[in-house]
Amino acid sequence: MKSIVIFGTFAQRHILTTQHSALLPYQFAKMSTETGGSTTHLVNIFLDKNWQTHLMTKLGNDLASLTCQDELEQKGCFVYAKQEDVPLTSETVVRTAEHEYVLSLQDSISSFSINDDLPLAAIAHCDYGLITERNEKFIEVVLRRAPNVKWIFNHTFPNANLLRSVHGVLLNESEFNVLNKGYTLELMGLMITSIGVRWMIVLMDNGDIMYYTNKADGTFPATDNYGSNETKRNEFLLMLLDKLQEKEIEEAILDFKSEDLI
Repeated sequence: MKSIVIFGTFAQRHILTTQHSALLPYQFAKMSTETGGSTTHLVNIFLDKNWQTHLMTKLGNDLASLTCQDELEQKGCFVYAKQEDVPLTSETVVRTAEHEYVLSLQDSISSFSINDDLPLAAIAHCDYGLITERNEKFIEVVLRRAPNVKWIFNHTFPNANLLRSVHGVLLNESEFNVLNKGYTLELMGLMITSIGVRWMIVLMDNGDIMYYTNKADGTFPATDNYGSNETKRNEFLLMLLDKLQEKEIEEAILDFKSEDLI
């Protein structure tokens, strides 16, 4: 069975949705709420495709947090949780016709640290692991104790001393612009794949996919704008990892090329 471990936290989301393609100084929006957030959606789509799914998470001290955990465990997810004495993380999500913006409160659940006692031996057998953490010392411990997992940095970028232990990096254009440390996308892709990262993929705002591997690189319009919101991004990630069960990255990524170009 295919297996994956995901690091993430649950969230109480307040979602504002507008039909405009961009944010305006004044406009109407529809409001909805959602408990669980992106982490719950990501876990669910892997469970739905029969992946053995593990979740390493920090929980709030409220009923909503425990409900999120219970619902995923009932669906078959292995949840390893560390509880903090704070409420469930609160996020405000603004969705336009083309993009999604997520604002998270700073006084919510913190990132993992090396002092967090997590059963890392329980996930050392997983095929893939998704990391969104930015605590370098904690990440070093994870990579060292689960060296056979193919680790993918999602939403974030590994420090240079970790690159040899990283399988892939997935960013959108905005994330790359924040994390690039002054390097162009082309130079960054060349540098990290020459060091040992198998691939880097950037989902561009205009719907293009830019990819870099240690064998090839390219840019093409995709079948969908996978970088426009978190739901599409998660679906892209699932489809990519499914394809990588049978194909090399250079072949798998081209399956997302728009049929208009084939």
